[in-house]
Amino acid sequence: MALAQTPFVSAEQINALCSYEQIIENQRQVFKNFYLNEAVMGPRAILSQGENAQFSYIARASKDGPTIVKFGTVVPSNAGRDIPVVQTTVSVIDAITGSVKLFLDGEAVTKWRTVCASMAAAKELANPVKKIAVIGMGHQGTAHAIAAKHIFKPEQIIGIDKDVKKNESGIDLTQDIKAAYGCDLIFICTNSQDPVINSALNSGSTCISIGSFAPNRLEVSVEALSKADKVFGDDSKTISEQSGSVVKTLENTKRNWDQAQSIGGVYAQKLIGRENKEQVIYYFSVGLGIQDAALAEFILANGKF
Repeated sequence: MALAQTPFVSAEQINALCSYEQIIENQRQVFKNFYLNEAVMGPRAILSQGENAQFSYIARASKDGPTIVKFGTVVPSNAGRDIPVVQTTVSVIDAITGSVKLFLDGEAVTKWRTVCASMAAAKELANPVKKIAVIGMGHQGTAHAIAAKHIFKPEQIIGIDKDVKKNESGIDLTQDIKAAYGCDLIFICTNSQDPVINSALNSGSTCISIGSFAPNRLEVSVEALSKADKVFGDDSKTISEQSGSVVKTLENTKRNWDQAQSIGGVYAQKLIGRENKEQVIYYFSVGLGIQDAALAEFILANGKF
């Protein structure tokens, strides 16, 4: 049960504990653990409600670690309200007593684990990076742009958004989606149900999509994804069933790639990532409970609550 004195760990406290380098490694390790059956999670429940969605899941990042339960909502129209599009709560259950040990600020947990999982995948799959595009400069897009600037130190970062008034230092803003096609690394962080990438990317490109997290969401068109050389995701089975772009493209028998692959297999050195500089590679993230569980373990190990 949740006791009245159960601590709540705020976004400020989580931000003070975390660094990109630490959480990138934290996320790499949990994906590796999951691939090797050393992390566990129950099925993700998701309900669509028009363009909105509600979800929940339960997971552990390691055999003896705490169980987390996370639930939340996705409301794209919140972008116009200056409210996070994704709102969540994370509870951490004590492995011994079964009581709720901590409540974690869900938005901070989601930001750190999503951004750092994206950066880990990009570091593993991308060619040397000179130009980066971030499509969708909302809360997640801005966080991705800031992290990418720190991790990759590119010559240029282009933010692509319908609202060019949004800005971060060192990021060139445009409404022209075509600007993405000249970049080595592309992050798609939109709330769109319709594709924003509609044609094949240039040779050697790497694209990370975090918005195709439900069957009704396709940030990448079937035509574009069919021409990819490789497709990875946080979990091959999950993205093949829940990531709209992957689900729809698997129905196209003329695609260049066979099946989606789990990034944890690459981290475990059981699968091969990029094989040459010409390959076009996509990575799709739907978000897994094990990611939240791994971050919860990190917070428990490094914080005093």
